[in-house]
Amino acid sequence: MKWGFVAFPEPPEDYLDFAVEHGFKHMEIDLFYPQQWLSRFHTARVRSLRQQIETRGLTVSFHTPYSLNLADFLPEIRIAAVRYVERLLQVASDLGAEWITVHPGYGVGIPTLEWVRSKAMDGLKRSLDRLIPIAERLKVPLAVENLTPVSSESEIVFLLDSPEELERLLCEYSSLALKVCIDVGHAEVSEGFHSFWSVAKEHCIALHMHDNDSQMDLHLVPGNGSINWREILSTLRKSNFQGAVNVELFLDEHKVAAKRYLEKIWESMND
Repeated sequence: MKWGFVAFPEPPEDYLDFAVEHGFKHMEIDLFYPQQWLSRFHTARVRSLRQQIETRGLTVSFHTPYSLNLADFLPEIRIAAVRYVERLLQVASDLGAEWITVHPGYGVGIPTLEWVRSKAMDGLKRSLDRLIPIAERLKVPLAVENLTPVSSESEIVFLLDSPEELERLLCEYSSLALKVCIDVGHAEVSEGFHSFWSVAKEHCIALHMHDNDSQMDLHLVPGNGSINWREILSTLRKSNFQGAVNVELFLDEHKVAAKRYLEKIWESMND
């Protein structure tokens, strides 16, 4: 297992020395902010960034913008999202990235209507059917991330908000290029980490770590919410998890505080 962080809101180059200074071994580049827009990862930048990453002994992954919808109802928009990921897969390969974390997407409509979720899931599968062969060829897996359930009043339906739906999706694909990134905070708002771990542990390549009150996705520093981190880390230890544990927090001091808190629990298990 290696400690990592989601690199935002600054450009990834600004986090390289930060990672080394604070003992992080992995960096996940979030592409939402303008400094990290995919269009800015030109050939020269990718070549330079790869050299800097390798020199520091780090590994890297990408995180697609959370607004990217691979399940969009409109084919023209969904295909544009697919083409974005196709381009990102090539950039990730050139950079030596180990995987790409992707949100599965969402449907829009009255959530009590079953067709809203069904139609969105069909769109996601169509996108994966096109992307997985490319991911296989480039040897850059796609790691789908579990999302949070929404209230019954919402007119947006997030996919993979339950372990049951995640399990059904995984059962439809045998490719090693489809992985899972378990977002612990999102899982807490749903059925809890262990429910997702039980169906995804063989596919899990990474985790996102942040805390909340079990009701809302608050992205708190671990230890400031309701999540039982000792139980989660104990499960990872017993399972000999070899992936990345990425703290997903905005402020740099929070990234460091989260790592120290989780690392202290992890090291106490050696006693």
